[in-house]
Amino acid sequence: MRAWIVASFVLPAAVAAQQSSPPTAPASLSRADQIRYARSAAPADVSKDAKIWVLENGHYVVAVNGTSGMACAVMRERANSLVPICGDAEADATVMAISRFETEQRLAGKTRAEIKAEVGRGIASGRFRLPKIPALTYMTSSEQVLTDPNGEHPSRFMPHLMVFYPNMHAKAMGIVGSNSMDIPIVGDDGTPLSRLVIVVRDWTQPAKPTQ
Repeated sequence: MRAWIVASFVLPAAVAAQQSSPPTAPASLSRADQIRYARSAAPADVSKDAKIWVLENGHYVVAVNGTSGMACAVMRERANSLVPICGDAEADATVMAISRFETEQRLAGKTRAEIKAEVGRGIASGRFRLPKIPALTYMTSSEQVLTDPNGEHPSRFMPHLMVFYPNMHAKAMGIVGSNSMDIPIVGDDGTPLSRLVIVVRDWTQPAKPTQ
């Protein structure tokens, strides 16, 4: 069975193999680097006209308005993680909104337990909305640094897509346990935040910094 680890409310990570030199996430990124890394979460044809969120003074703000309906950001739910992600409008309004909030709360000094409780209250009150239709996200950036829920074991998994859809069941979809990455997996099986995780072939690279 594949060793998939749910790294956060939104993003699954996996330590697929022991790495001699684990990737290191920078402590901070300039606005320009945030934009470069955010766009690298998906192929250029997907991210070139996307809305771009960046962190400024502990809060996410829109740096690029975008025209395509896609949205991209670099999530920093843990101090040593760096998670470029792009998603469609449904993802941006739901799972990505929750992840942005979690990053902001971590930067404000809240504990993981406090953040989890606040997200739960937000879902119950309607502050946060869960996907009502399939919500597509891309995580294909070569710069991703993923950790386990305790912020340990930084690793780079594989380029992948996630399709969030409420209450999916792997068994009902004919998905079986396997060591093959050619077979998708359902994360959070049977829950409102279940998602189909699909490994894809190629990494996407950040654009080179402008001088």
